[in-house]
Amino acid sequence: MKFKVYHKNEMRFGFDTPETFNKSDYTMVAEVESADLEDVFRITNHIESDWTKNPEVIKIHKTGGCRCRSTSVGDIVEDENGKFHYCAGCGWDTIKRSD
Repeated sequence: MKFKVYHKNEMRFGFDTPETFNKSDYTMVAEVESADLEDVFRITNHIESDWTKNPEVIKIHKTGGCRCRSTSVGDIVEDENGKFHYCAGCGWDTIKRSD
């Protein structure tokens, strides 16, 4: 499956899941080929090397030439069915897209 990874523009490490995905609050940083959300999280984290070099990363979306940080609580992953998943303190919560 293909996933789009969005990082929160202004990090606030809280554990409250938002009701909707507000696109203006996030920047799409990558597209990833993965089996599931847990694997997306693993792929987009700096563990032993820069995650942008992982073979499952299809495309990197860099803005301002900055290096991509690891995916963390507060970030969003969109699956190929258009569903948005919020990276929670433990696991993932599905949220709606704001129009």
